[in-house]
Amino acid sequence: MLCDTVAAISSPIGTGAIGIVRVTGSKKDVEIIIRKGLKRKNYLSKRIYFGWLYNEQNEKVDEVTWVYHEKPHSYTGEDMLEIFCHGGKLITLKVLNTVLQYGVRQAFAGEFTKRAVLNGKMDLIKAEAINNLITSETEISLKASFNQLKDSLSKKVLSIKNQLLNIAAEIEVEMDYPDDVEMASTDIEIKIVNIINSIDNILKEADNGIIAISGVRTTIVGKPNSGKSTLLNALLRKDRAIVTDIPGTTRDTIEENLNIKGIFIKIIDTAGIRHTEDIIEKVGIERAIKSIKDSHLILFVLDGTTSFSKEDQMIYNELIKLQDKTVIMVLNKSDAPDFDKNKFNLISQEKSFDMVTISAKNGEVKTLEEKIYEIFYDKLNIEEPTLTNERQKITLESSKSYLVKAINSIKKGFSNDVVMIDIRKAIEKIYELTGENYNEELLNTIFSNFCVGK
Repeated sequence: MLCDTVAAISSPIGTGAIGIVRVTGSKKDVEIIIRKGLKRKNYLSKRIYFGWLYNEQNEKVDEVTWVYHEKPHSYTGEDMLEIFCHGGKLITLKVLNTVLQYGVRQAFAGEFTKRAVLNGKMDLIKAEAINNLITSETEISLKASFNQLKDSLSKKVLSIKNQLLNIAAEIEVEMDYPDDVEMASTDIEIKIVNIINSIDNILKEADNGIIAISGVRTTIVGKPNSGKSTLLNALLRKDRAIVTDIPGTTRDTIEENLNIKGIFIKIIDTAGIRHTEDIIEKVGIERAIKSIKDSHLILFVLDGTTSFSKEDQMIYNELIKLQDKTVIMVLNKSDAPDFDKNKFNLISQEKSFDMVTISAKNGEVKTLEEKIYEIFYDKLNIEEPTLTNERQKITLESSKSYLVKAINSIKKGFSNDVVMIDIRKAIEKIYELTGENYNEELLNTIFSNFCVGK
């Protein structure tokens, strides 16, 4: 449990109308700032006050408004002070430094929300949803974050936890009073199966929820000089990658984020895939192949002014081996006089890949954007709250795996005390999911991704 008092700037650094400095911790430390810095002896919680902030030398720092939140009725569950000063980088920093003079330390990234979790003001699922809400890149990711923030997912997980605790309690009673209480193994099995079904209902949209937040990992592949980098620039609406007529110009992967009609895309331009003796180019090609395997979507760029070449075939052979990947064949250079779409109509596709025609050079990529939207919108526009990161998914899957083991033990005729071992482990994983059972390393990793002051 964190016991000291911390402060941080909670508004964006830069020019603005208002800057916000927050303080959270012990009532004694907060009262010192109010009494000495804000010159106020009598005040009430949840009331807004106006006046000057003074430093330790009794010099005026800024004219501010402020609100005191008495424990436990605050964001963190601790005594908390919010100071609203004039906006601007220097004046906000000056207010923060003044507050720090009164014996508090500067907060780490995410420390306010971390304290809220540790003090039981929210669970870890909701805390992660808050960070997702702040960092959302698109309307779809914002919607997924907001759905998770509304507590309905936490309530579903709480229901699962309570059901597991009830089963554990019943088994414990039987173990303590074997002559007086006897539970039928079939009743336990039915209850566990129902819980597994509830977990499956949460997990079924988990992958799409994760993609909605973290983005559709997209890799552009193709032979050298097919127009991959030109396509990246066209999608970004800016010159990000170097474009030349010299094959092999792109030697390494280039990563960028973009928004295609509300869908968050994390796109990677790769080195052209071909046989080469160039050591540096070989490394780039190896990275391109790894990027393909890690992607949700692959844009296979074909040069519409040439026939389907050996290099195209080599790439295609790699793509048809992949499982659970979406591939779009992008026929480029429709602006060229020697462009001939018919050259590619007779390609024998072992897998049915969508094909679109574009002119990356002229920025005519609307057909590709519409195809991406068509494929992913229904998947990612999720109405029900779902998991939004790999930690949540893996932890819940682990809880389910212990419940499956418990059922197997029942079917094999093991006694309930053996079944209880896996029930306890399943409960521990639920506690890990919600943050009730935590280790400092896990929390530090999660909250290091938050902004300072949140």
